[in-house]
Amino acid sequence: MKESEANLNAFTVDLEDWYHGIELPASEWGRQERRIEIGFYKIFELLERYQVKATFFVLGWVAEKYPQLIKALSSAGHELASHGYSHEKVYHLTPAQFREEIKTTKKTIEDLSGKLLVAYRAPFFSITEKSLWALEILAEEGHTIDCSISPIKTWRYGIKNCPDEIFNITEPNIIEFPVSSFNFFSKRWAVGGAYFRLFPYVFTKRALENRGKNGRHSMFYIHPWEYDPAHPKVPMEKKAYITHYTRLSSTLPNTEKLVSNFKFDTVSKVVNNYQKQNGISNISINVLQG
Repeated sequence: MKESEANLNAFTVDLEDWYHGIELPASEWGRQERRIEIGFYKIFELLERYQVKATFFVLGWVAEKYPQLIKALSSAGHELASHGYSHEKVYHLTPAQFREEIKTTKKTIEDLSGKLLVAYRAPFFSITEKSLWALEILAEEGHTIDCSISPIKTWRYGIKNCPDEIFNITEPNIIEFPVSSFNFFSKRWAVGGAYFRLFPYVFTKRALENRGKNGRHSMFYIHPWEYDPAHPKVPMEKKAYITHYTRLSSTLPNTEKLVSNFKFDTVSKVVNNYQKQNGISNISINVLQG
C-alpha cells in the first residue's frame, strides 16, 4: 500500500518551456530553442505508467503553439487549468491586462480540450498582497479554484499569514489551494519545484508524511524543463540561477519515488475530497492583507 493512502495529494505541472521560467521578455522567446516536449513526454509517460492523474497549469502561449499537447492531456484524463498567457507576474499587470490574459487562455484551452477550466495558478505564484485584486477577476471569469498564493515569503512571491491548508476566500468567493510547505532549520520550504531538487528526496517524503498525519492534503508542483537537464544555460541573477539549474538530473528518479510512495490526483479531485472530509473554512480577504 502507498504511504499516506488515506490522504490524497495533488500532482501539478506548470506547462511552460525553460525560457518562460527565467524572466526573459516575450519578445525574446522566438529566439530560444524550444524544448518543452522533451520534459513533457518524460513526465507524461511517468504519470501514465503509475496511473496518476494530474493538473496541468497551461500557459496560453504554449496552448496556441502546441495544441497536440493539450489534446493528449485531455485524452489521457488529466485536468487542464490556466497559467495565464504571457508568464508575466500578476503584480506587473494592470487589472485590464490580467483579465484579457485570463479570458484568452481559458477560451483557447477550453476550445482545444472541450473541457471547462476551473483552476488557475499565477506565474511565479505572483498573487501577493499587491495583487489580491486578481482573485475577484478570476471569480468573475469562471474560475472557482486558485493555486497562486504561497505561505512562504521569497523575493518573488508569498503572503506570510496565508493559511497552509485549503480554504475559501469570501468576497470574492473562490477556493484557495496554497503552496504546501514544511519546516526545516526554522524556515519554511515548499513541496515541489526547486526545493524538490535542492534538498534530498527524503525531505519531501517526510514533509508529505507529516502533513498527511495532520490531516492536510498537499500539493506538489513541477515544470517540464526540470526533467530536461540539457536545456540551455543563460546568465541570470545568482539566486535565480541556483533555483533554476541545481540538480536537474535528480528530478525524474525522485518523481518516480514520489508517485510510488504517495497517492496523487488532480487539484479539483483533492479539493472535493477535502470538502467531504473536513469542510472548508472561510476567511476574509482582509486576513491575507494583514
